[in-house]
Amino acid sequence: MADYSAAFNCPGCGSPLETLEGTISLQCSYCGLIMRLGSPGRILKYFYDSKMDNFAAKFAAEKYIKDNGFSLKFTPISNKLYHLPFYRFKGMSYALYSEDVMSEMGEGDYDLPMRNTVFHKRCRNFDLTIPAFDNKMFGLESLGVRPAVMPLTVYHKENFPSESTMLDITATPEQAEQTAMIMFFFGVGMTAVDKNYLSSEMIGEGLSVIYYPVWAYSVERDGMVSTMFIDGLTKDVYHKGYDSFEYNGHGTDVSQAVELNPVQHKCPNCGFDLPVSELSLYYYCANCDRSYMLKDDNYYLTELRCASHENGELYHPFWKFQFAVGEIDTVGKFSKILTGEIPLIKKSKANNPFYLYIPAFRSADLNALMSVGGRLCRMQPELSFCKKSQAPAADMILPESEGLELARFYWNLLRSKYMFLCGKKYDFESCVIKGGELVWLGLDRSYGGPKKVELKKTHIGYL
Repeated sequence: MADYSAAFNCPGCGSPLETLEGTISLQCSYCGLIMRLGSPGRILKYFYDSKMDNFAAKFAAEKYIKDNGFSLKFTPISNKLYHLPFYRFKGMSYALYSEDVMSEMGEGDYDLPMRNTVFHKRCRNFDLTIPAFDNKMFGLESLGVRPAVMPLTVYHKENFPSESTMLDITATPEQAEQTAMIMFFFGVGMTAVDKNYLSSEMIGEGLSVIYYPVWAYSVERDGMVSTMFIDGLTKDVYHKGYDSFEYNGHGTDVSQAVELNPVQHKCPNCGFDLPVSELSLYYYCANCDRSYMLKDDNYYLTELRCASHENGELYHPFWKFQFAVGEIDTVGKFSKILTGEIPLIKKSKANNPFYLYIPAFRSADLNALMSVGGRLCRMQPELSFCKKSQAPAADMILPESEGLELARFYWNLLRSKYMFLCGKKYDFESCVIKGGELVWLGLDRSYGGPKKVELKKTHIGYL
């Protein structure tokens, strides 16, 4: 999936750098400084610089008037550049539906058709942009899909175009997220005609604010005033309003967004450089043998736990939640309900606690990701944990809170297959679920794609 890129200057040497929007950490290619740019929950601002000046905007408006057969005898009133703020959401979506299917019982004359219930899961990556302003005259409801060749610029007051006016951000992140959910559910409804919606989750949402350039060119012709709105990147008039236009902002910004402030990416214990990773929230210090989770803009000490599975050497991160609901709290008790789904290979497994295994990494193929997580939940493998110096096959991108949200979907997926679990006492809200453990499992194939960052010798212990 094409992505936006963001340009900024290295705080160490001032050299121009470019990285993907939302990158957590990177190394300066000029001075070698390893820095951290983001963290979970941090909302950063970016902007597109206009590809046209005042004269080019005037030319685009005149071309639009001429192409539409209007007279070029008009009086310009104003020509002004604005930057419109949008929230951008990226992440993964999971949805579960049921469908009633009619099937024949047999070939006899008195056999009646039987109604069976078939369950469908839909998994996909999403990328939504939501207006953060309330002025409707601009007529721009979404950024749309922009090519990756047009990089974003990281917002700072000193590098923002002085001739441009920024619109007020009047929508909070919570309101924008509600709008995104409505858009998501609308899309779910459109793709699930004749199916019953059961549950859904939006997971791993990345949030940022992007300012988009629009020129407003107002003219008077034959006693009538109109305003043409010109896309600052494509240089096309995309909307027209029949009135003069003048925006008076109040400097409102409820986005909670902050300017990019790179900090050195070092181990809090020994000061050794931590590994560089585009999206990872987990870092291992090879110098002092400590592991850290990135949370609330800080590094929190955590434990490195690795286990082989499927004889694989490609290590992937999972959240492991101990789960109990009703009277069911062990693998043996679950296996009596989910017959054939949880094989008790060893009798010793019967008294083991039941766990939900939630993939904490991203993959282009979310159905494959769902399959590997679901298989672990059904198999309930006996794992022996240890520390290993292995390079990961995928970044850990999912905080525990969002892993818990995805656990809800996994449980609903399991429940959908068994009538016995349809009772209210087996709702996820009725379960007892303990705090998550981050574990790294060695699988037999890669689900996260190849690593984009080459691990240096000093980072060999990074997991």
